[in-house]
Amino acid sequence: MHALSIASVALFALLSVPPSFAQEGAGIRRVSLEEAIRLALERSPAAISSESAVRFAQADVLESRGAWFPSLSATSSFSNSSNERFDQSTGRLVSESYNAQLQAGYDLFTGGRRWNERRRSSAELRAAEADDRAQRFETVLVTTELFYEAAATGQIVDAASQRLERARRQLEFAETRLRVGTATRSDVLRAELEMGNAEISLIDAETAERSSRLELGRQIGVEDGAEPAEDALPESAPDLPTTESLVAWATDRSPEVVARAAALDAARATRWAAMGSYLPTLRATGGYDWFAFDFPPDQRSWSLRLSASFPLFDNFGREAEVARAAAAQRLAEAEARDATIGVRVEVENAAREVEAAERRAAIARRAVELAREDLRVQEERYRIGGATILDLQTSQVALADAEIAWVRARQSLGVAMASLESVLGAPLEAVGR
Repeated sequence: MHALSIASVALFALLSVPPSFAQEGAGIRRVSLEEAIRLALERSPAAISSESAVRFAQADVLESRGAWFPSLSATSSFSNSSNERFDQSTGRLVSESYNAQLQAGYDLFTGGRRWNERRRSSAELRAAEADDRAQRFETVLVTTELFYEAAATGQIVDAASQRLERARRQLEFAETRLRVGTATRSDVLRAELEMGNAEISLIDAETAERSSRLELGRQIGVEDGAEPAEDALPESAPDLPTTESLVAWATDRSPEVVARAAALDAARATRWAAMGSYLPTLRATGGYDWFAFDFPPDQRSWSLRLSASFPLFDNFGREAEVARAAAAQRLAEAEARDATIGVRVEVENAAREVEAAERRAAIARRAVELAREDLRVQEERYRIGGATILDLQTSQVALADAEIAWVRARQSLGVAMASLESVLGAPLEAVGR
């Protein structure tokens, strides 16, 4: 199985993991793609933030559930004074007084607000979970891009080193031919120029490699940078499901679609809760009081109360709340509709990009084979005097360009597959089942 696919399957089954703040050892750390993704999910601020949002939403759900249970409180007090005073609770003159109270209350009717608050909090939890899932795949995408960039720059350094070595051999051969009289001074100068260009290319490649390693290290929380542990650039993509299957999956299960649909449910519940403020509320309370130090106390009482509340006019506060809730619902409807349409576009574009990237990688690989054979022929022709130094250098540069193009094509293929999985919110193997 391809390294990207393995990492995606691991992500799909991954649960929340606590962040690790262990100090990394000195030096560049070698990591696989799977390890880089795991570290990024543990340490990325964006991933931790989305996970925290889920925890907040869970706490909100717990609070909305608690509204269905009665409230219970216990209080007590003691007072002492130098003069006797009249105690209203016992009807006596006392210098010391003590009382304890146990009270319970329950909302019998809240105009539907309690029920709608439960709906809203549950919907917001679903939205937070979908956003967290989307953020995890976004973190995977960013990490994969940085990982492949580091892998690509490393291979470009190798290609630049090979170009420099070919230029060095060419210069030595040109100098040898000049000494025996079969080449001109111009051949040597052109070989020196190509060697200088190759050295510049190597310097640029090494600079880019160092920068990419530092960026990858930052993404996974490694201070001194990180480098891929293996040649991770893919050469081909797995067999994709049909575009219709991908679109059907995305419109039903894509994190963006699920999150926006849940946000719409929450907005509807909020609007109904706001409309419930036009209805009265009914609450029952009861309690038990003790007024002595003796146990069991001989002076005690109980109380029971049923209260109703109905605001007749609250300075248009209810109207404003309903208007805001209606506007929020309308916006949520538009966002949900746009998410469904947008994910179709993104999936189709991402699927086509995977197919195009795979074809470009195959063409780039063939171009490397052709460029190597062309260089071999030109070297033979140059040895026997059938080609000029310019012909040889043209073939050398063409091979170096072809090797870099092949590296970049494979890099684009890996990123394209990660982009498609990020839109789907699932590994391609899960979608294909």
